[in-house]
Amino acid sequence: MKKFLLVLVSVILFTACESSDSDSLDFDSNIIADGVEFIPTNATVSNATASMPGDGAMDFSLTKGTAGTSSYQAINFKVNFPLTSSSAPNGSYEFGIGVIGEVLFAQGSYVKGATAYSLAGSTVQVTVLSNTEYRLDFQNIQAVNPLNGDMVFISGYYEGEMN
Repeated sequence: MKKFLLVLVSVILFTACESSDSDSLDFDSNIIADGVEFIPTNATVSNATASMPGDGAMDFSLTKGTAGTSSYQAINFKVNFPLTSSSAPNGSYEFGIGVIGEVLFAQGSYVKGATAYSLAGSTVQVTVLSNTEYRLDFQNIQAVNPLNGDMVFISGYYEGEMN
């Protein structure tokens, strides 16, 4: 009976450790959004539809919490890059209006609870570390609420796995 209990406890502990390890991301992050630390629990990257012919695009998303709740936070953005670039999608992407062909563009949003902000002003530096790992450096990005003009700032970095 003691052997059976020992085996049962071992199986339960192994299963619990295995499932929690597979659900967590391996990353380092120091993002400050609206003056508060934002530690994402989910990070994704995917191919996207480019805004211009001859460009490529990628969607990035860093989220925390459940959408539709007051604790939800998300930084979502899309980068567009020339397919002729040998270093793409590595680069510094500007949020806002610039000269086509002279700068790399990004479009995005920051969501906190039920409030959505448009990302404008400043840049995000994207660095590909491997097929599943990226570094994102947020360089004091302005996030503007289009309904009332309120502004928050996002700065810091995320480095690690993205699903």
